[in-house]
This record gives sequence, structure tokens and C-alpha cells, in this order.
Amino acid sequence: MGVSTVLIVALSGCSAPPSVPPDTLIGEPVAATVRHVPAGTAYAWYDLSEAVLHQPGSLIGGPAPDGEGGVVIAVCADADTIAESTRITTGAIPRAAYDDTVRRRAAAGDYRHLLPECADR
Repeated sequence: MGVSTVLIVALSGCSAPPSVPPDTLIGEPVAATVRHVPAGTAYAWYDLSEAVLHQPGSLIGGPAPDGEGGVVIAVCADADTIAESTRITTGAIPRAAYDDTVRRRAAAGDYRHLLPECADR
């Protein structure tokens, strides 16, 4: 399936987490999603370029910081809201490939199965 993991971390901070569905992260830049993840929540993201675009991943290991230029197209969480989640996983592709078709499919949840944490759901 060609999925690359880049970040797994338990976040800490003081801000109140949003009580919104995890799929509100779809369309957000990879770097911005970290701001929405509550303190103490495990967070991971994957470069889904190979699985979605049939191109080598470019969001990890290049000259730019990992995730720069990426946009979230899939989200998996263990609760109905970001605030209640203890584990959130996202998948991203380069923003340049985030066209209307990808946007619609992402909103419909068509890419969730590409996240190992959601493959069986």
C-alpha cells in the first residue's frame, strides 16, 4: 500500500481542545493539525501520496520540514470528537494534488481505509 509514517507523539499544552468531529481536520495543512490535537493525545500522520496519487511520497525526508505543503485527506480517531479522542491519525498528500475530486472524496471518507488504524472500520 505504500504509506509512510512521519510523526507519532503525545502532545501537551494548555489550550482547551475543540469539541468538533475529527473530520474537521480534512483540508487542513499537516502542520496546522497539531494545533487542534488535545494535550496528551497520541497523534500520527501518514503520507498517502503513493496510495492516492500513485506517486512517490514527497512530504517526508525532503529539504523542507516533514509535512510542509501537505494537506489532510483522511482522519481516524478513537472518539466522536477531537476533545474526547486519545488517539488521532491523519493522512495527507501534497496541496498541489488537492483538487475538487480529492476534496469531495476526502469529505466522503473515501481515504480513511488507507490509515492502518482505520483499515478494519
